[in-house]
Amino acid sequence: MCLIITGKSSQVRATLLDTKGMLKDIYTSNSDGIGFMYATKDGLKVIKHLPKSEADATACIKRMPTDDREIAIHFRMTTHGDTDLTNCHPYDVIPGYVAMMHNGVLHTGNKADPSKSDTWHFIKDYLASPVAEHPDLIFNDSFLTMVADYIDNNRFVFMNGEGRMSHVNFEQGVEHDGMWFSNTYAWKPASLIPNYYSGVSKGWKYKNYAAWDDAEYAYDYTNNISGIRPLAMTSAHSAHDANYDEGAYEWKDSDSAGMDVIVKAVVDVDVDTVSRMLNEYPDVMLPALFDAMTPVECKGNGAHDMSTKEKYLLDLVIEQNVEELIEYAYSTMAAPQILAEVICYYCDWLFVEQSM
Repeated sequence: MCLIITGKSSQVRATLLDTKGMLKDIYTSNSDGIGFMYATKDGLKVIKHLPKSEADATACIKRMPTDDREIAIHFRMTTHGDTDLTNCHPYDVIPGYVAMMHNGVLHTGNKADPSKSDTWHFIKDYLASPVAEHPDLIFNDSFLTMVADYIDNNRFVFMNGEGRMSHVNFEQGVEHDGMWFSNTYAWKPASLIPNYYSGVSKGWKYKNYAAWDDAEYAYDYTNNISGIRPLAMTSAHSAHDANYDEGAYEWKDSDSAGMDVIVKAVVDVDVDTVSRMLNEYPDVMLPALFDAMTPVECKGNGAHDMSTKEKYLLDLVIEQNVEELIEYAYSTMAAPQILAEVICYYCDWLFVEQSM
């Protein structure tokens, strides 16, 4: 699902090159293109590269300026369109003057040209004309708010030829040491931020419950998955917050409240919350969801340009294939987000008593 990083070029460059394992982690999950944009005395500079290895990615990062000018860098994982330089971010909005990066998945007009990405289509269909007529729209709070409301769980970054930058859905990302990261699922924040919860579900995947600290988590662990009941939780900080602390999450033995949290997130199409649940405890979340609700494929899915992976996951959800869905949720760092989008965007959900 890609990753965007913004900040001072020298700092972003040094962070990527000097933080042990960080670039390897990001590149492994987002290896379909690297691009960055920054201002020069001659206008906006855009560099795109299709690395074939971690060494290529490192060489690309070394081309970033070593001064303190603002920069935005994008690591791509292909969801729509070909994997080529044309679909590598950033994209021109006004050629030579305004460019844009995107993180997320957009479902508008993608069938017009299957070789092009969802970002390319969105710019062509919605942004190119108004921004060409009024370039400062990309810094207008009302315009950015309108775009944010429309794109929902997606992030945009704009930059013009003077190096002025704006973000859409800035709050969906996480800040650290003057840098902004567009998500926490396409990389391991713990590689950079000490004690940041990485999203790897320690005991859940391997059933190694003995390694957990029962006093800290106050939970009755069992090897019998069918015996685990839905849980409720309250948090001090969002997982997108730099101050996020796993220990701040309070687990409660409340069957009804736990079910309410899961059901509400799905009914509200709250992709971030569903993704977090799938990231942290898919073994609990998915069985509980299917106990409470039955998925039905959305009638409007034919209008969407679903990827092969999304269609495969949709079939698993409709079949309620819990075992394979849990296995997929653990497969990569990006998997919970992709599955959450399928659950929220491509399914209608009926309460069990309604589906009988």
